[in-house]
Amino acid sequence: MAPAGLACFDFDWSLIETDSDRFVIEYLSPALRKKLDERAMQWTDLQNECLKEFHEQGGSSQLVRESLTKVPMDSDMIKTCHLLYERGWDLAIVSDANSVYIESILEHYGIRHLFSAIVTNPAFWDAEGRLHIHRLTPADVPHGCPLGVCSLNICKGQEVDKLVQQRLGPNSANGSTLKMLYVGDGQNDYCPALRMKNPEDLYFVRKGRSLEKYLEKNSAAKDALPSRIVYWSSASDILKTIQ
Repeated sequence: MAPAGLACFDFDWSLIETDSDRFVIEYLSPALRKKLDERAMQWTDLQNECLKEFHEQGGSSQLVRESLTKVPMDSDMIKTCHLLYERGWDLAIVSDANSVYIESILEHYGIRHLFSAIVTNPAFWDAEGRLHIHRLTPADVPHGCPLGVCSLNICKGQEVDKLVQQRLGPNSANGSTLKMLYVGDGQNDYCPALRMKNPEDLYFVRKGRSLEKYLEKNSAAKDALPSRIVYWSSASDILKTIQ
């Protein structure tokens, strides 16, 4: 049975109320947090390097896990996820965070079961308790996004294409479309929004973040969106719109 629609969420500053990468590193070590802004390195690689240093300095996996229970999430965003799920929507996360952070935070808030897909950078714990994070798209296999707004390690538009294809199945060849909504805040959340084909689709753009600024500066990019744009400041704005 086809879902009522596909609801895609970015994670940092979208589903949750912070940047999980920065939040965790700052919780673990203010000195390492400072290095995030000083080192010239691809972001995912930098996260992995900071966690490596934390482990080498005697940092425990328990502290990393503890930090993930402190990440803030708006109760109205949790209500939004439950409401969409109850209405038969398929929920997915498309994020530049990592699988361990996302899985752990969703489990903490009791909503992991609401999401059918999590597309993000893979992460794992090794036998010594060190957390490793790798790029979703390896450095030697460029994803080839032509827009120039996606991160090197993930083209969110291409990943949403895969999610839509999986849900439409063979009917997609006949021009079928899927009702969609997308919640995002960053410039790399523009590419996936182009996958929404209907004027009744909802594109939730967080106010004051880089995505809103990108659309303000690029009228052609904004005009290319067939979906309805809903600017939001808090999760209550999304919940009210969906209700």
